[in-house]
Amino acid sequence: MNRKNLFESVWAQRGLIIAVLLLIMLVGNRSFFSLGNLRTILMSISIYGIMCCGMLLAMLTGGIDLAMGSTAAFTSVICLWYYNNHGMKDSAFVIGLILALLAAVAVGILHGVCDAYLMLPSFVVTLATSKLLYGLASAILKGSFIHLTNTEGFFYRIANTKLFGTIPMPIVIFIIVAIIVGLILSFTVFGRRVYAVGANRAASELVGINSRIFRVGCYVVCSLTACIGGIVLTSMNYVTSATTAQGYEMSVMLALVVGGADIMGGYGDVPGAVFGALLAGMVENMIVMLNINTNYSQAVQGVIIVLAVAFNVYNNRKSAGLIKVKKKAG
Repeated sequence: MNRKNLFESVWAQRGLIIAVLLLIMLVGNRSFFSLGNLRTILMSISIYGIMCCGMLLAMLTGGIDLAMGSTAAFTSVICLWYYNNHGMKDSAFVIGLILALLAAVAVGILHGVCDAYLMLPSFVVTLATSKLLYGLASAILKGSFIHLTNTEGFFYRIANTKLFGTIPMPIVIFIIVAIIVGLILSFTVFGRRVYAVGANRAASELVGINSRIFRVGCYVVCSLTACIGGIVLTSMNYVTSATTAQGYEMSVMLALVVGGADIMGGYGDVPGAVFGALLAGMVENMIVMLNINTNYSQAVQGVIIVLAVAFNVYNNRKSAGLIKVKKKAG
């Protein structure tokens, strides 16, 4: 591969972006490279990284889920409420988790049916559902919150133990979810058909793919990852409330778009989503470690995001043949 083709590779370009950021930190603050700080970055992105893997499926089919934060809050409230009111035993956690997962499946089916069968805009439906779920969570808690007081049970240990005494469990869970979703998208019939539906819904129907079923399935997976993220976040913070994970869906969307996913569907993959989440986490951490004035931190993040989105849109259009690169004669 010649030098020109190398730098036309998306991953070579992404690697260059990371290299530039690392060079900045090499000059600005070398403690950025410490093992402890790396764990801090990975911990900060683990929750919305888990959610990214689910939202990716919805985006691949041309949908969107603005209720991920509220789904995380609602399901974590169900799980912890049942756990605290039934003896705080591991068996109570298992039942609470099952109830939370069933609630997430119901939310995903609702979103999928409204989008695929009723042809309602997913933006509007999931925004409305978000308000509904936050309201239901608040009603269950009566406007208050619930603490996770049992520090000996499995619920607490989900986020507060380390694999091999080094790697925090939220990072491990993030990696496991990313690998599972990545394998599904890359090596299963379901994954190939998800891409087909997102790329051209009408053509997929003509070859016998029931696009509606696949779109519902993607929303269910999306809600399940929100549930998992909400429960891990509750374990991490020892508390849940009606506003748990509020706003996380925006971080998820930004990470996906930065990672190359197309909100119109058909483009995107798990490695790209992980890259987007990692880049967002690195930028947030860099702003803190470089002591950038908080008045400018949002502006810095915004500029980086706009540049990354423009870069991904260009690459997507180029790979689709919508942008032609002129070759010099001779």
